[in-house]
Amino acid sequence: MVIRTETLPWPLDPELVKILEAELAKADLAPGEGAVITFRDPDFSADTGGFHPVEVAVSQEGNIIYITDFAYFGRPPHSELAKELDFDFALGTFQHFGAEFPLRRGYELFRLFQANFLAYHDGGAYVATVDPM
Repeated sequence: MVIRTETLPWPLDPELVKILEAELAKADLAPGEGAVITFRDPDFSADTGGFHPVEVAVSQEGNIIYITDFAYFGRPPHSELAKELDFDFALGTFQHFGAEFPLRRGYELFRLFQANFLAYHDGGAYVATVDPM
């Protein structure tokens, strides 16, 4: 599947596009099927920390629907995994710690998130899985 970026409000790093397309190609999706790609640090936990899980939803047409970064909130043993950052391109909203804003307000944070994600991915921090949707 080819990731389409022309519908996004901001440029996507070409390296991120390559990563997403490579994961989708390995997944052997049925024609016309969208997917959710999850990137996880196998050692990430509320007790020890680690690299936040990231989820990317891609429509059957190759459009990115959302990119979400998750973090633990609260102290163990009462920690809960929840959205920390959510860039919802389909709805045009950006969430940070549960507060919702117009997507355009999240641009600088998205640039930082994208740079960090690429560095962590390049360093081998993540294991990816792809689930059809």
